[in-house]
Amino acid sequence: MQPLSYLQTTGGIIWTAACVLIGFLLTWAAFYIINKIPAAWLCDYNETPSEELLSGKRVNYKSAGIILSFVSAACLVFCRLQFNKGFDIYFIVLSLIIMLALMIAVCDIKYTIIPDQFTVAIGVLGLIISVYDLVRGFGILHTAWWSPIAGAALGAGTMMFIDFIGMIIYKKDGMGFGDVKLFAAIGIITGFPGTLYAFALSLVTASLCFAVIIIAFHIKGRGSDEDENSEDKAENIQDEKPDRVTDEKADEPTEETDEVSDNEEAEEDVEEEMYDKGGQYLAFGPYIAISVICYIVFYDFIHHIVNLYIGLF
Repeated sequence: MQPLSYLQTTGGIIWTAACVLIGFLLTWAAFYIINKIPAAWLCDYNETPSEELLSGKRVNYKSAGIILSFVSAACLVFCRLQFNKGFDIYFIVLSLIIMLALMIAVCDIKYTIIPDQFTVAIGVLGLIISVYDLVRGFGILHTAWWSPIAGAALGAGTMMFIDFIGMIIYKKDGMGFGDVKLFAAIGIITGFPGTLYAFALSLVTASLCFAVIIIAFHIKGRGSDEDENSEDKAENIQDEKPDRVTDEKADEPTEETDEVSDNEEAEEDVEEEMYDKGGQYLAFGPYIAISVICYIVFYDFIHHIVNLYIGLF
């Protein structure tokens, strides 16, 4: 049934309301799970967990969780519109995959780590829905038995190729191995050529995010320059006034001066640490997670656009 037609039915209206409620409940459950999972899941191999990880207070639902609840609800509504009457199994499994992808995005943004357990869960769910799709003969996600295998190989191979290029150019890892495993798991779901579409979506979302960050830094930089100019003017005006401070009092250090010095030393330490590490790690996992979510919730639209483009040749 077409999405708009389904939305006008009684069942469609009920399911839409249910998706909103389920989205909020699953997001709350996702934050609860992230706070309760073993600390080792959020660390690199053989890394000692920090006090924050051991405390179990890692993410606060009252901050980002409420926003993500609305996002989750919208994603589940779109997912239901894509896979509605007669395709409940698709909706259930793909909804769980969406929530796992959001959990991975949260973990990678805050701790720059993709828990292997979440990746395995996505891979298992992807395998379940792929086998179901092929056995039932629907051909929605895959049209051939080799499609999930090709998708997994293509996803992992693409990430490994980017990592190889990074090693050649920058002499360091261009992509974390967690990203390689995640895209392999996603490839099982998207298959071939869907993995190419998912990879393109990840590049688009990453580019848009980088553009926003660059613009934000540019605006912030201009604001800092204006503040510095204002401070310079204020200092010039102050210099024109008679100096009534005694030499003894001028030589005494103030608390404000000490605080500024401490801040400068802290900034220098951070810069030295980043220099020693050869740069700062940029998490690509969230964009991979966003790509699979977009691929699921806009499945019909993406394939329609691709078919229109191919039809031009």
